[in-house]
Amino acid sequence: MSELIFIGTGSALESLDRFHSSFLIKSKNYNLLIDAGDGVSKALLNQQINYFSIDGILFTHFHPDHFSGFGGLIVQMEILQREEPLEIFAHSKLIPFIKDYLHLSYLYEKRLKFKINFVGYEHEEDFNICDNLKVISKNNTHIDIYKKYGAEFKNYFSSSSFILTTENKKIFYTGDIGSGNDLYIFSDEKINYMITEITHVSAVDIIEAVKTIKPEKLYLTHISDADTQKINSIIKENSKFYISTIEAKDGLKFKI
Repeated sequence: MSELIFIGTGSALESLDRFHSSFLIKSKNYNLLIDAGDGVSKALLNQQINYFSIDGILFTHFHPDHFSGFGGLIVQMEILQREEPLEIFAHSKLIPFIKDYLHLSYLYEKRLKFKINFVGYEHEEDFNICDNLKVISKNNTHIDIYKKYGAEFKNYFSSSSFILTTENKKIFYTGDIGSGNDLYIFSDEKINYMITEITHVSAVDIIEAVKTIKPEKLYLTHISDADTQKINSIIKENSKFYISTIEAKDGLKFKI
């Protein structure tokens, strides 16, 4: 049986109660970290998760609250003398950025005691993380608003939503999205678990999307300290349609 653990459930706004975005899927023979927001090393330490137990890291996009803890995590693995390879999954056009980021942090691959294997994925193509964990990504509109500022960096514009399949169950992770329309990006799939951010989309949009998607359970994440009323309204409205809705908190676990 697989397990999902929320490592960080906060928004981009700092909180004393939540770390930034990250969660871990523990399958039979592979542990996949999804996103590595600022402070992820401390968040993992806080939950007594061994850095060496992480086999791979999958990124949605490179906003700091989803990515900036990555370099620090690699440093921790190096200091503690990790030897097993680590896989990094990101959209193929973002792999050069990750490599440059590591090199600019003086984390040269030849210097590390462990090998990093970079795996680029394409949108709308299935790829296997391991025998028991499959992923498909689709590009959402979360970072489209930045294109007018960074036309010369057009290759870096990718923000993914995922379907992660394990134990014959499908998890829809919205990642950060641009509008309510992105909630329907996998509307043709039968979803068992839906994990949605709540910062960049309204409570009404989430409630209406859930009526269409009809997940078995809905988990709310990417939460700021001011979101209590928003969360309560989503939970209350969804209860009318017998949709189990859970506010994710750091350390929350559920079996898949």
